[in-house]
Amino acid sequence: MAWDDNVYCAVDIETTGIDPSGGDRIIEIAIVPIYKGKIVKDWIYTSLVNPKVSIQTYAQSVHKISLKDIQSAPGLEDVLAVVRKYSRDTVLVFHNARFDLTFLDYAAKEVGQLPLDVYYIDTLEISKTVYGRGKKLETLAIEMGISHKVTHRAYDDALVTANVFIKFFDMFGWERIHEFLRRWMGREY
Repeated sequence: MAWDDNVYCAVDIETTGIDPSGGDRIIEIAIVPIYKGKIVKDWIYTSLVNPKVSIQTYAQSVHKISLKDIQSAPGLEDVLAVVRKYSRDTVLVFHNARFDLTFLDYAAKEVGQLPLDVYYIDTLEISKTVYGRGKKLETLAIEMGISHKVTHRAYDDALVTANVFIKFFDMFGWERIHEFLRRWMGREY
């Protein structure tokens, strides 16, 4: 199938826990651009984030990021500026978009910015339609023969999300994939 001229950016975050309303925050982010079905390695962005909050023990055991690792990392404000640049005139791609976008909303509000206003596609939503149920990113990667592994680190998981998206796009084409195009305009909490 022919690719359109959009730049798609697979995004993944790691967090201090799973509840942004309870104070959990972003501690790592990666953005993997895709153009015409190819990952553009020169445009990849990845960064640890210092949200100035503690990391839950369970979260540390999942992604292996400690407070020491994020001490000298850029803050939320700096990282959000990069996310906003990447989201201009692109379509963001997530696996479980609501989770990542909710954390990005909280981050924006915490630093006094407006929430993101972006177009996005969710590979979890696509999997629900294709398979009748949502599939984990790791399951999709294995079933699709993607060699990259889900490690619960932002770069690796964004790379897997990018490859899953490319496979879905190649399977279904632009018109079908764009049925999944959504707009996120921030949320009130």
